[in-house]
Amino acid sequence: MPQKAASQSLVPWLLQRITGLFLAFFLVTHLNVHHLFHDITVEGIISFALVQERLTASFWWQVYYFLFVPMVVYHALNGIWEIIADFRVSTGWSFLFKAMFWILGIVLIVVAAITLSNLF
Repeated sequence: MPQKAASQSLVPWLLQRITGLFLAFFLVTHLNVHHLFHDITVEGIISFALVQERLTASFWWQVYYFLFVPMVVYHALNGIWEIIADFRVSTGWSFLFKAMFWILGIVLIVVAAITLSNLF
């Protein structure tokens, strides 16, 4: 197993693995429900109305997407950060990248939450 850099914490490393496992399940579920086993002859082409109907039909679909989106955002941004950290960037660049990723992550999660809440 590759060694992690001394400046990297165990928590982000562990969360990357945990979110990866959950995302594998969430992604397969999403693809199966919305794309792979979607019968066009019965349900028609996937439309906004169909997605909204599915989201409002069950509280659990709402929970699913409110968990799915933050996990995707965390997993993606943390993965990019780990790639950058492997290059052992200077403290100034490290701070800039972390600040940028935090801001981007928060914006993406807030926009997704607003979008999802408007669908219900």
